Amino acid sequence: MKFFKIGGKPCRALQFDKSLLGSNKEKLAGSNVFVRSIPKNLEHEDLQKKFEAMGKIKSLKVSLNSDHSSRGYGFICFNDEATAAKAIEASQKGDDTVAMKFEPKARRHIRKLINNVYVKNIPMDYPEDKIKEMFKAYGEIKSLHLMKNQIG
Repeated sequence: MKFFKIGGKPCRALQFDKSLLGSNKEKLAGSNVFVRSIPKNLEHEDLQKKFEAMGKIKSLKVSLNSDHSSRGYGFICFNDEATAAKAIEASQKGDDTVAMKFEPKARRHIRKLINNVYVKNIPMDYPEDKIKEMFKAYGEIKSLHLMKNQIG
């Protein structure tokens, strides 16, 4: 990758690689790493220097705000899954910058929602303890929040 500035703003260029196209997302899933807690002054090139010792990097990006300041996180696509795993393991032992397996937004949302159950048409006067009793056969209820329509 080449790093340079245009009008004082950080830019990066990399050689075209068909495997990085959107249709290969599933194939690349194991090679992609999400990096968080990146110091705000760290640029693309600095992040590459930090992780290139692990192995070959196909693509790397520090996420930027509209004013081109760092958002404090980035993404790295390594050449293979073994290199990505090595980078994740090494970052756990290092400084504050932490690498973890990248999960697409859709998968993150599924993981967050998997324990929530939404039920409608419960009678307005139905007590919480009866609702808990009704659902406890399916597992532990950690919290219950009742939303009631205000009629009138």
